[in-house]
Amino acid sequence: AVVSTQSGHYGRDYYTNNLSYSKMVKEKAKGEKDIAVGNVATLDFYRKMITGTMIIYAVIRWCFGFSWMDIILSLLAGIGLSLLYGSMSNAARPIYSESGNLVSAGTDLNMEGGVTDYFKDIIIVTCVVLLLSLISDYFWFCWLIIPGFALVKLWTNVISPWIFQPAPEVPEGNMQQEGFKKGMRQTKQRKQASSNTSSNPGMFSSYR
Repeated sequence: AVVSTQSGHYGRDYYTNNLSYSKMVKEKAKGEKDIAVGNVATLDFYRKMITGTMIIYAVIRWCFGFSWMDIILSLLAGIGLSLLYGSMSNAARPIYSESGNLVSAGTDLNMEGGVTDYFKDIIIVTCVVLLLSLISDYFWFCWLIIPGFALVKLWTNVISPWIFQPAPEVPEGNMQQEGFKKGMRQTKQRKQASSNTSSNPGMFSSYR
């Protein structure tokens, strides 16, 4: 009876563990599917933004004329946008198993604070600068927002903490131990000084 009771407990525990594991796997698969769907929507949005911006810019420049500076800067902008979008697309590339099941959705492009989040900001700034440069070439200077923001991040996250980091605090126990050792050294020095004084009474002490 005892053996059958123990085997019944083991069977229930095994069933409960398998059920929890299956539930966890299903939740993970559902999360990966949600990430994959979100990545597809995000890539589609930024692809349309880049394509629309480049078409509008090319048509208006073709109609109203352009300079060599416009050609060079627009080519740099187009290359930068292509590289950024390609990096996002590669990062969000899903991985499927041999049976066709989704194993990994890739990097979550909608995750706040990630590298791809900065890529999206750069794409938006570049598209805005391209459209504003149709009004005036001086708007190309707004492109300096990107390296300026990078320098601010570098200062606040790397350089400033490294320069202005506070000195390491000494634990209270170590401070008490150092004070105790210092007191012992002072006491030992006083004892040595008093013993030296008593052993050397002075040159006229024998005539007293």
